[in-house]
Amino acid sequence: MFQMIGAEWCDKCRQAKKLLQERGFWDFIQYIDYDSPEGKEIATKLGVEKIPFFLEDGKLLHYIGEVLHRLNEKRIKQTYGGEN
Repeated sequence: MFQMIGAEWCDKCRQAKKLLQERGFWDFIQYIDYDSPEGKEIATKLGVEKIPFFLEDGKLLHYIGEVLHRLNEKRIKQTYGGEN
């Protein structure tokens, strides 16, 4: 599962969300508001101070490019099957 921790007031968060939507990946993302108790707890636990940031199965991913790469890999595996 992929999660994005961001905020509506954050320009980079809005840009990341828009990019994920344009690429057809937004439905694979669980969005967590940074200003919510859950968002603050995740950021504190991981020591992250800048948003947006992303998680894949609990593993920290800092960059949208890495998220797009992993989502593309997932889509290819689902489309063509197998691990290669």
